[in-house]
Amino acid sequence: MKPVWVLRMKKLNIRYKILISIFILVWIALITKIFVITIKSHEYFEKLAQRNMTKKEILVPSRGQILDRNGEPLAINELGFSILLNPSLKDKELEKQITIIQSFFPNADSSEITKAYKKQDSIYNHSPIKVINFIPYVQMQKIYAQMIQNPDILVEPATKRLYPNTLSASHVIGYVGAADEEDIQSDPVSKYTGIIGKTGLEKEYNLFLQGQIGYRVMAVNAFNQELEVLEEQKPETQNDLVLSLDMRLQEIADTEFQDKEGALIVMDIHTGELLVAGSYPEYNLNDFVGGISHTKWDALRENIYNPLLNKLVNALYPPGSVVKMGVGLAFLEYAGINENTKIDTPPYIELGGRKFRDWKPSGHGKSDLTKALRESVDVYFYKLSQNAGMNNIANVLRQMGFGEKTGIDIPNEFIGIVPDPEWKMKRYGKVWYTGDTVVTSIGQGAFLVTPMQIARYTALIAGGSLPTPHFAKMFGNKAADYESKDVLNDFQKSKLAILRKGMYEACSVPTGTAYRRTRGSKVPLACKTGTAQVVQIPQEVKVRMKESEMEYFRRSHAWITAFVPYKNPRYAITILLEHGQSGGNGGPILVKMANALYDFGYLE
Repeated sequence: MKPVWVLRMKKLNIRYKILISIFILVWIALITKIFVITIKSHEYFEKLAQRNMTKKEILVPSRGQILDRNGEPLAINELGFSILLNPSLKDKELEKQITIIQSFFPNADSSEITKAYKKQDSIYNHSPIKVINFIPYVQMQKIYAQMIQNPDILVEPATKRLYPNTLSASHVIGYVGAADEEDIQSDPVSKYTGIIGKTGLEKEYNLFLQGQIGYRVMAVNAFNQELEVLEEQKPETQNDLVLSLDMRLQEIADTEFQDKEGALIVMDIHTGELLVAGSYPEYNLNDFVGGISHTKWDALRENIYNPLLNKLVNALYPPGSVVKMGVGLAFLEYAGINENTKIDTPPYIELGGRKFRDWKPSGHGKSDLTKALRESVDVYFYKLSQNAGMNNIANVLRQMGFGEKTGIDIPNEFIGIVPDPEWKMKRYGKVWYTGDTVVTSIGQGAFLVTPMQIARYTALIAGGSLPTPHFAKMFGNKAADYESKDVLNDFQKSKLAILRKGMYEACSVPTGTAYRRTRGSKVPLACKTGTAQVVQIPQEVKVRMKESEMEYFRRSHAWITAFVPYKNPRYAITILLEHGQSGGNGGPILVKMANALYDFGYLE
């Protein structure tokens, strides 16, 4: 047995070892922590220190201007000022500053200012808070010196989108509005610009027009005062958009449609450039900048003539007889005839106990294709459409650009409908009848198009290729580039001259449907009229009521589409008069636009 003192020494040694171990472990932990703080975290704390010593400011570019082809401004930035308040103001101090602001601007809404301020104010925000986005330059000019005397009120330069022509080409230009959360998610730059294109070209080319943001990194002291600029990248400013529109021509179109509804288009048949594009009635774009009032919005929304609807590309109409050139081309290819083949064209044909009447009660005698286009002989198309077959007709019409988007640089373009047996079965679960073919051959029934499709189709007939209609001419210093499509086969191209001749005679021969209403043109015209019914005529009606005696919204739409000049054509002109009664009623407007092209040097 070991002595007691030996046992005690062993116990003491164990406790000593435990104590030493704990001491060593503590020191290891401390040394590790010091290593992490001094070595591993050096980069982190260095960045943190840099953040405390520097401030990064985002530089927002001015939104690009939109100009017409001659440099006339269509969308610009009005110069003015915004009002800001210093952050971290107590409630009483905030109320005091708002009262001061209202003494200068009585219409300023105190609740809106308070809401804007408190939304952005926090202990982490050291930057001034914008409480009024825009004050016009004229209003601020007289009181600027007084306002900047207050250390808590700051005044900064600001811009607001302005549309100098208010109404003209409103559906084309479009407007901007405040960027919401969804906009910011899809376009982060709009977080800094505060606005984004909502409709028209403002929306289509928003990314280009808003430019690229820049930045400036500055050294600051403990009081957030700027000491020096350390780094700077300027924002992108080559963001002006030049359009193909000629506002001189556009204003003539606006005048002609002052008391009318519909659309008017002038297109370069070779390049697709749009010199005129009006959808009527129009609306004031400036009403939407900064938010439209409920009163004005309700007035626009409830207007029975649909001023908010872009009738150029977002409205569908039966094409009526303006489609007969395309149908006639299908006849030459598939109906077993040529351009000289003459057939009997009586007052009507009968199918299944139903009479399909010509517009002319006495009929047209014998007709070939040229006469059928010149005089718009319905029975010619009724008869030969049965020989050609609807599938063949539909395929040719699709070749000519119907039933598809034109590719125009405006959002949300409609494609229309080219009906055929397959379409009817899918849409309605019903079989196709010969009567469907007959009514489709004269642009009625389920056949629907946009005015832009008619203008493009007219350009194809005149020029031989299918252009891409567009408004953009220059992106800053870079020219826009659009291609035309070669869509017709050699046989079809060889027959375009016949279609052009028929259109020329419609305007230039006394029996032509547009002859009487197109006198006075300074250049030779080639055109085709169309009357698109909006209500069906009962079978028992032999003599139709005069359009002028009908209720307005039961009257037919009036089309006239043309190219000028007849030889060596350059421009297509398409006019739609909603409920305009007869296609010939667009003739005087056609003459006006053709003469304007001549007067302004577009034609010789």
